[in-house]
Amino acid sequence: MGDAGNKKKKLTDPGSSAKAVNPIGRRLRELRKEHDWTLAEVAARTGISVGTLSKLEHGKTDLNFTSVNKLANGLGLPVTDLTNPGSRMQGRRTITIGGQGALFDTPDVAYEVLCSEVTNHQQGYLKGVVKSHEFDPELPWHRHKGQEFVYVLSGRLELHTELYQPVQLKAGDSILFDSSMGHHYVSLGRKHAEILISMSLQGYENVSDTFRPRQRQVR
Repeated sequence: MGDAGNKKKKLTDPGSSAKAVNPIGRRLRELRKEHDWTLAEVAARTGISVGTLSKLEHGKTDLNFTSVNKLANGLGLPVTDLTNPGSRMQGRRTITIGGQGALFDTPDVAYEVLCSEVTNHQQGYLKGVVKSHEFDPELPWHRHKGQEFVYVLSGRLELHTELYQPVQLKAGDSILFDSSMGHHYVSLGRKHAEILISMSLQGYENVSDTFRPRQRQVR
């Protein structure tokens, strides 16, 4: 009776749900408990609908990478606090077991997010498998604020940018460039090039909607 005037819905435990809650949904529930936020309040801060947020918390939907960044920006958090919240360490150490990072796909590159447990840092670390073997002028350029460092792990890579002629790199080569300049990666030869990327996370609300989580394939 005493709680009748309280308009905020109490959080129920979704643990009995048949579908597993993804880490981002679980982290969102933790944050709402910590700050006593309603779904409507989170929706107002992030621009993501109440329905989508509710489905996210109950494991019924995933967010694309742009929406993950909208959620993080709206809540005033680094993206990594949502994508891998398991350890909020002060000691600045993180490990990613091979093949266990979160996966994001684009039409030309498949990405694995690396070392994302440490929060409140401004760099993102990715392993990329470059699926595209020819430059497609119809694809929108990848671009975001800051700088991007690329190291070629295997294969041969061709980097296309708006302002320079394409450059070819082989295993062991690296390049650093202004990532606000449009860019695309292309594999040369039969094999997909594999690359290691370090990139600025600032301004990531501009990342293409083509970044989407994908299911890990069993090899």
